[in-house]
Amino acid sequence: MDVLYICVILSLIQGLSATCHFPGAPAHSRVTFSDETLTEGTIASYECERGFELLGPTRRACGANGKWAPDGIPFCVLNVAAGKAPMQASTEDGGVPQRALDGSTAASFNAETCTLTKAERVPWWYVNLLEPYMVQLVRLDFGKQCCGANKPVIVVRVGNNRPDLGTNPICNRFTGFIEEGQPLFLPCNPPMPGAFVSVHLEASTPSQLSICEAFVYTDQALPIERCPQFRDQPPGSTATYNGKCYIFYDRQPASFRDALGFCRSRGGTLVDESNPALQGFISWELWRRHRSDSSSQYWMGAVRDPQDPANWKWVNGNDVTVSFWNAPGGGEGCARFDGSKGWLWADTECQARLNYICQHQPKACGRPEQPPNSTMSADSFEVGASVEYSCDDGHLLVGPTVRTCLDTGFYDEFPPVCKRIECGFPAEIPHGSYELINGSISYLSHVQYDCEPGYEMVGRSRLVCDIDERWNGPPPRCDVVQCEDPPQIANGRVYISHNTSVFGSVAEYSCGRGFKLVGTKRISCLATGLWDKPAPNCQLEERPTTTPVPTSTAPVTTTTAPPPPTPTSPRIVLPTRPRTSPRPLSSPTPFATVTSEPPRRLRPKPTTDRPTTRTYERPPERKTTVPDNQDSPTSHIPHIIVASHPRENQIVGSGNNIRAEQTPRVNVPQPVDGERRDPVGARLNIGAVVALGAFGALVFLIAIITTIVILVRSGGPKRPPPAVRELPSRWYTLLALPFPDQQVGRREFARTHRHTHRAGHFSNPL
Repeated sequence: MDVLYICVILSLIQGLSATCHFPGAPAHSRVTFSDETLTEGTIASYECERGFELLGPTRRACGANGKWAPDGIPFCVLNVAAGKAPMQASTEDGGVPQRALDGSTAASFNAETCTLTKAERVPWWYVNLLEPYMVQLVRLDFGKQCCGANKPVIVVRVGNNRPDLGTNPICNRFTGFIEEGQPLFLPCNPPMPGAFVSVHLEASTPSQLSICEAFVYTDQALPIERCPQFRDQPPGSTATYNGKCYIFYDRQPASFRDALGFCRSRGGTLVDESNPALQGFISWELWRRHRSDSSSQYWMGAVRDPQDPANWKWVNGNDVTVSFWNAPGGGEGCARFDGSKGWLWADTECQARLNYICQHQPKACGRPEQPPNSTMSADSFEVGASVEYSCDDGHLLVGPTVRTCLDTGFYDEFPPVCKRIECGFPAEIPHGSYELINGSISYLSHVQYDCEPGYEMVGRSRLVCDIDERWNGPPPRCDVVQCEDPPQIANGRVYISHNTSVFGSVAEYSCGRGFKLVGTKRISCLATGLWDKPAPNCQLEERPTTTPVPTSTAPVTTTTAPPPPTPTSPRIVLPTRPRTSPRPLSSPTPFATVTSEPPRRLRPKPTTDRPTTRTYERPPERKTTVPDNQDSPTSHIPHIIVASHPRENQIVGSGNNIRAEQTPRVNVPQPVDGERRDPVGARLNIGAVVALGAFGALVFLIAIITTIVILVRSGGPKRPPPAVRELPSRWYTLLALPFPDQQVGRREFARTHRHTHRAGHFSNPL
């Protein structure tokens, strides 16, 4: 049991341990791993193919953070400056420029291995690589120190222009004290193309430049190790140029035909092309091999055209378009490189026995570069074979996915790069959240958005990290869920919180007067967009029946003051009826509760110069419940209280039928049982009609009595008119109804006016 537990723990630890991706491998290299799972602690070991030199760390370890240490991928490079043509500004103490390319170095200046210039303001040294290379790194071993505390500057330039002019682009520069015997590495980042590499010393005082060895490194060169190797070829006889191999045979002379047959038998041919760069390369190689013997001769693959003796052809059938003749015009049928003429061309008799140069194509391209975080698959690296690349998750392949080995010994495309693409964390959205499906924000990762309950998504819920390091669309938004408007109900109304039907809103129902609510009073909008409950309904409310209360009428008390000692004409003072808006009328109900105004009582008034004064005091109002079918004692005089035209605050066409009229809720009486209820509507019931009838009867009775008194006294002796000749305004108020077109009041008043005018009591017509 304990063993099983330990195994489980170890497996969990192993699963939680960091895992590294492929660390990357330079071209022309091989990398091996101590553990193929590439977990923490795995060691990656590098080694280069034959002919290449490893620059950088030879071992790297996978760390706990999933990264390799130390940083940086090593290089497998080739020194393309060895054996090439150098030059310098001047020479001092036998330090010729070739000493910097002889393959030997020293800890200090030695005329046998180091170069040396005279003290100059800006001394320089350069090398002609004979063909353009992609220069990646320059290493310099100095033979003398320079220049004290003045801090000189070493500038390295790479290009195709004259190097002594200092116009080529700068690869790198170093400022500081120069130590003898110490190498100085100056990388070109990025790699720079050029056939000339120059070194310039810039100091404040004239100084000497001494270089014991110079290295120009590149990984895009054809090493001689990829050229055909034969047992009978002389040592050091192979050189490469522009993707081709050249083998110099100088120990077995042969005729032109035999030399051509020999080269072809080994898969090559005599030199069958020409251009200035190639001519320079061959001349340099022949010069450095035969610098002490200028009489050497080498066959080349050009012959005179039998059809046109003035024309020359290559052995492959192409015409010679670029030539480097020493003395054209000879009559021989073959051509050679003449050492006595600076390795220029000369025509030669084809049967002569000369040295020869075999030209070969490389057999393979070598292992190509494999970028970090990638996988490479290939069957072989020979000419015509292809390799395929793919990148790990979260990385984008920038460059070709397939590369093919050409007959030049190089691949047809530059190596790709697996670029890690990260889009950044997705944008937050209100009322929503997101989840990283792959647990990362790298290339092709997915993010899933979701909304909170009660919100619905508008837009795309899933986005992908795209090649431009952005998510492939804008983030969605979460809009609140909308419910349909709550159902309307008959005889009721609905109130919605927040004035909108959204998630969480509450609709509250209520019924009109006389109806009761059946069902749920409040319903809520759910996250599904539906209301949680059905709407209620309003049903007619059953009102309780009450016993009718008999109408009580207050007696009218009349008080008459005694007449003054001196008989005078009486002055009638009538109570003023306030002009108020008419009560709204309403349809009668079986039992209506109203507030009735009892008849006014006469109050005695102190005796004045006026013979008779009648005053009225309004008693407190009392509530009376009257059945609507009870006869009113004053119903025989309806013309005093009912008008044929609308009143001031009455809607036209609504005042003639008081039983069918319904008016706004004003002056509504309260229930007699003391319980306050919501007003149902304003109604003018029978009690109000009775009160108005009683009041009208009283007024009419007073008017009749007054008229009789006037008529009785008019038969007496003539007296001067009373002091007051005009009726008070209250008289008009009493006799006339509120509107001028109410003819009932006008006729009564006119008839009285004519009668009194004839009696001689009034002198002013109305």
